[in-house]
Amino acid sequence: MNVTQKSSIQVTHGDAAWTLSQGEAMSLPIGPGRRELRVLEGRVWLTQRGALSLPAEDVWLNAGDTLVVEDGSELVVEAWPAARFQLLVPPSVCAARTERRVSRLPTFGLRLAGA
Repeated sequence: MNVTQKSSIQVTHGDAAWTLSQGEAMSLPIGPGRRELRVLEGRVWLTQRGALSLPAEDVWLNAGDTLVVEDGSELVVEAWPAARFQLLVPPSVCAARTERRVSRLPTFGLRLAGA
């Protein structure tokens, strides 16, 4: 197994995806915010970093499977035998950030106006 800190990102069909060849693995820190790991092709073996109170968790994902990964997680992803996957920001996270940003705008505008 070859462990790498960087990926071989390929952009095909308009989607940014990581491609891992047979025997390749990579460390993947998550954040800021929750993400979804979606397997496009092949199969991956994914290990989430554990702690003394919560042991590491191993998960197998096949093409079409999606896994929600929380902010601050650290994953090791290995292709079995080869795989392509995406790491996506869920729409709910984007909507929550947009609402926070919009709610701050009126206050900021009042400060600029001297009110």
